[in-house]
Amino acid sequence: MSDRRGIVIGTAGHVDHGKTALVRALTGVETDRWLEERKRGLTIDLGFARLDLDPDLETGIVDVPGHEDFLKNMLAGATGIDVLLLVVAADEGPMPQTHEHLAIARLLNIRRGVVALTKRDRVDGDWLDLASETTRELLDEDSARASWEIVPVSALTGEGMEPLREALRRSTVGIRARGVDDRFRLPVDRSFSIRGTGTVVTGTVWSGSVGVGDTVSVFPGGNSARVRALQVHEDPRPRVTAGRRCAVALVGVAPASVERGSVLFDGSEWKPSERLGVRVRALGGRDRPLRHGQRLRVYLGTREVMARLQTADRRPIAPGATAWAVLVLEAPLLARTRDRAILRFYSPVTTIGGIRVAELNPPPAWPARTGAWRQILDGTPEEAIAEAVALRRLRGLPVATSSILLGRRRSSLEAAAEEADCVRIGDRWFAAAATTEAMAAVEESMARLHAADRRAPGVSKEAVRSAMAPFCDLELAETAVRRLLADRRLVESGPRLALPDHAPRLTPQEEEGHAQLVRTIEAAGLQPPLVTELGRTLRLDRAVLDDLLRLLQESGTTKAVTPELHVAAVALEAMEARVRDLLADGAPAPPARFKETFGLSRKYLIPLLEYLDRKGVTRRTAEGRVLC
Repeated sequence: MSDRRGIVIGTAGHVDHGKTALVRALTGVETDRWLEERKRGLTIDLGFARLDLDPDLETGIVDVPGHEDFLKNMLAGATGIDVLLLVVAADEGPMPQTHEHLAIARLLNIRRGVVALTKRDRVDGDWLDLASETTRELLDEDSARASWEIVPVSALTGEGMEPLREALRRSTVGIRARGVDDRFRLPVDRSFSIRGTGTVVTGTVWSGSVGVGDTVSVFPGGNSARVRALQVHEDPRPRVTAGRRCAVALVGVAPASVERGSVLFDGSEWKPSERLGVRVRALGGRDRPLRHGQRLRVYLGTREVMARLQTADRRPIAPGATAWAVLVLEAPLLARTRDRAILRFYSPVTTIGGIRVAELNPPPAWPARTGAWRQILDGTPEEAIAEAVALRRLRGLPVATSSILLGRRRSSLEAAAEEADCVRIGDRWFAAAATTEAMAAVEESMARLHAADRRAPGVSKEAVRSAMAPFCDLELAETAVRRLLADRRLVESGPRLALPDHAPRLTPQEEEGHAQLVRTIEAAGLQPPLVTELGRTLRLDRAVLDDLLRLLQESGTTKAVTPELHVAAVALEAMEARVRDLLADGAPAPPARFKETFGLSRKYLIPLLEYLDRKGVTRRTAEGRVLC
């Protein structure tokens, strides 16, 4: 793995201003790969070359088409660019695609650049000065571009090439190496097959790193593939890190399943998004606003999808304005919070603005979340994670996917979470007050459950989990229950929980039924009526009867020998004592001996003997039952 900084330089500019010839003069590489491109003298698709600027840099250059008909290809090439090489022909000056490419660079936050004033050999000094002045005026429209150098060059004569190299080298000063401790993602811009190698894809590593032997996933489709080999500008590498263009040889997928627009990524935590909460920046100088419900083209990485725009209160977004919105995608994207993408009208196809992703798959009530979105995009890591945790309230922020949901490296988020006083419970981060809030929610749920089942002495733990599940993480809910038990704000009885002041509430009619039930079962000894018979005899609704029987069991008055046979506990205890005496001599006792002793029919005898077996009092053998 190279320890040099990876830098990607991308060309931009109007058609026929000499981008490809300039790249050829800089690198010695012909980036027009297709015969049609060379015949027409027109770049149609992306081209790539290595550019040696500095021993400490590993620089690649992406040559993009300038013709507006191929802007989709240009956008695919703009993925991951660090420095823009804006090409302006000295004999024409800035042209329409010059303006559009600059606008796209601004929307993608490409803030470093150099202008190559090409075809220097075709103009005299006065015309060159005019072209330079006009270009400077264009750059000065954005303060971020005011420091860009303008270098007159001629690809034909070689004039200005060395000053251009120096200007490009200066433009890279201060670009920080991208962290390798991040999630791997590579938007694919080319896919082909090589005999003996198999499927090969190329692209710029957006984040993280990939190594030979790694297993990567492919979006869309979810297929897995093994990395057979890696190259950076035809140089084999064991591992490639973010900020570098690379070729990846894959085993296990066909080229047709990893076309341009696909994404290679690591792990299972990435999830496709069908809705994106975004900040929209509409370009000025347009005569059409962005309207609620409008169909738009979205370009993220190398992928284009259609989407419907949802604005707050259905208000239009005026040209030059910035606003919050949601994009409802017609096909999913493998997006990450803080990603930038380009918007174009569906028809006519013109660039109208850009977006920055603030939330993946936001809920329908998203307008109330835009304050948090602002902090997630513009705040410090501490502010961002605090807001993201607050948005998820009791559901918590999953640690495993936090770097995707916040668009920041996992290591920086762990430190930020501590600074923001977040607490980790299980595999999620929560606000410091989350446990207290969850405890109150458990108490509220308990009160509702008690009211819904007033005859019950308590609530099953599973019922409490089910009540909390729609809005609370399971581990947080269980933590809250443990705290409530420790604080004696909940009481536990076997599998049931109850509020301290709770007691079963029966109507007068149910109280009478309860008393009759006790008398009937206790009077019947070992041969009480079955449950269906009890309901008919006492004229009790089955739901009421079941609740009353449950109360008798939980109070220890009766025991359920079978679901249909409830026997008084004192009668069972007496039977157990007699059985122990009967079998004390160790001789096996057949059913007939028990029938003779207790005078019971098989209807009652067999369930009672099986009950004693389950309880561990007796054990059935081939000769009969013996004591355990």
